[in-house]
Amino acid sequence: MPNTLLVTVDSLRYDHYQYMEATREFLGESHPAAFATNTATPGSFQSIFGGTYVGEVGVEPDETFVPKLDREFNVGITTNRFNSSRYGYDHGFDHFSEPSREKGIKDRVAARMTPQSPLYKLASRVWNGVQSVQGSVSEVTREYRDAGSVVEEFLDTVEGHDDWFGWIHLMEPHHPYNPEDAPVSRAKAQQVTRRLLNGTATEREEELGRELYRGEVEETDDRLARLWDELSDDTQVYFCADHGELLGERGEWGHHATMCPEIIRVPVATRNIDIEGEVTSIVDIPTHLLGEEYADGEFDREVAFAAANGQHAAMNASHMATEDGVVTLDGEPAEDDELVAELKNWSRVASIPVEKDELPEDDLEALGYL
Repeated sequence: MPNTLLVTVDSLRYDHYQYMEATREFLGESHPAAFATNTATPGSFQSIFGGTYVGEVGVEPDETFVPKLDREFNVGITTNRFNSSRYGYDHGFDHFSEPSREKGIKDRVAARMTPQSPLYKLASRVWNGVQSVQGSVSEVTREYRDAGSVVEEFLDTVEGHDDWFGWIHLMEPHHPYNPEDAPVSRAKAQQVTRRLLNGTATEREEELGRELYRGEVEETDDRLARLWDELSDDTQVYFCADHGELLGERGEWGHHATMCPEIIRVPVATRNIDIEGEVTSIVDIPTHLLGEEYADGEFDREVAFAAANGQHAAMNASHMATEDGVVTLDGEPAEDDELVAELKNWSRVASIPVEKDELPEDDLEALGYL
């Protein structure tokens, strides 16, 4: 049986996959109608590992597909705290690496935050402001582990193993946008990103922000090139983003809660794994990796669904429908009565906010609300 690798990239837009030349050469073009199930990592990864739509934060041992692969050696390396062992994503792995955890505001929020929380967007903006101040008074470093070191650890760890499943999660396209070869200093790049997220950037800074984001995507591709060179030809590879990113569309930056193609449509590319449906969703990942339909996943999908913060979306090969109307996958106004009907049905059965939806008082105090 060939080895299998899942590569997930945070905040990678569908339309920026075109800048990943090495990845496209290895995997081919992206599926044209692939979609996330949520606007942020906590919700999307329930789908990626559990094959289910958004509900309780994280996954339970009996929900994740990893142990069901029945491989001799499973390796997981994540650079995002929201898909760490705290939320059950280490289940089934023999080797699991995750970010070190500091006892700070962001971590206390992460302990109980759910993707449906009405405070998710506000808390994110508060944290952006905190980091902006920190960047002006102390040494500025990259906030997340770089992709190059992740690739090296992965290759070193699987060396000598003949029957493995691997997963790596990379953070480069996630804000702040500060690639190694940026035309400005890292401190400047992070400050510009904070202004973009807070809505105070100039037009020139917006142009710079888009350049920096593209630089992060190209840097990710450059680091992945080493991985592609080392994999055997028969390795099964599934590559995707957990969600996209707004780069000034609708006057917004980042990925808070807006249901739109820029965030929900994502790149999905594979090698030695066939996706036959005209539409695919990240909820189908366990199905494709296991070779049998799993949880809410499907092999041959015609409509995909997403939900976040009380909003719902239904997508087919041409359109996206939300409570605000129907648009093409490029964001142009459109009509699609059948998709609107699918949206109405989905809105009735989509997950209802759970008990953890509201943050407890100690977290509210940590963010300065009480």
